[in-house]
Amino acid sequence: MEVDDGNESKPSASPVAFSSVFDPSNPIGFFKSAFAFASQMAADIFDDNQEDKMENKILSLLDDIKKRKREKKDESEEEEDAENKRWRTSEADTKKPSHDDPLPPNKNNGLDMKNYSWSQTLGDVMVQVPVPLGTKKKLVICDIKNTSLRVGVKGQPLLIDDELFQAVKVCESYWTLEDNETVTILLSKCNPWEWWKSVVKGDRGIDTSRCEPGLRRLDGLGYEAERHMRKLLFDYGQKCKGLPTSDNCPEMLPKFIVHHPYLNLPPQSK
Repeated sequence: MEVDDGNESKPSASPVAFSSVFDPSNPIGFFKSAFAFASQMAADIFDDNQEDKMENKILSLLDDIKKRKREKKDESEEEEDAENKRWRTSEADTKKPSHDDPLPPNKNNGLDMKNYSWSQTLGDVMVQVPVPLGTKKKLVICDIKNTSLRVGVKGQPLLIDDELFQAVKVCESYWTLEDNETVTILLSKCNPWEWWKSVVKGDRGIDTSRCEPGLRRLDGLGYEAERHMRKLLFDYGQKCKGLPTSDNCPEMLPKFIVHHPYLNLPPQSK
């Protein structure tokens, strides 16, 4: 006698053929037999395990659809955030600084501009304007007036042509051409106790609260060049007033420097 092992899989039952015959006298019995046969076949095809598998597959598909929707939503939000960030960055990059925002001054209480650089003490302003190398003095345009300044080279657009930030003493202001490549202008302030924010009105200004009195702007020119500039300034002012120059009265130049401490020269080396 063979022992039935519970672990062995049971052989699948062989399909049963439909054997009912339609009886016109009893059609209901035929249909009952047909429905019973169909039910049996469905039970054989869709057993419990298959129903569980089908349900799990459907649930898995639903979870996958939900997951894809979440991922798509997250991607859309990330793209929107990135676009907003690009827009904010672009807006910040294209925003130009306002002329109302003061800039920190350079070491000589001035500013380095596109066409020129300038510096100042409490008494005067020095402007240095680069011109093409080899420029002759007769080709230089430098018109210093009480409230305006024009600088350039003949035949070319003016490099400076505007109203001065404050009034200057024309008779004590002067310009010279250095090395045929730089026009150096010395403007004597009418108000020697006020820092200028800019040379001409409309240019970017500096933060005058950061200016330091006592700085000499002509140190970089060297002793001889600085001494020559002071002499030219003094002689020009004397000529405008109809007074003797330093060539006629050499003792007057040292007195002039003493009374204008912001023009002090470095001590001459022995």
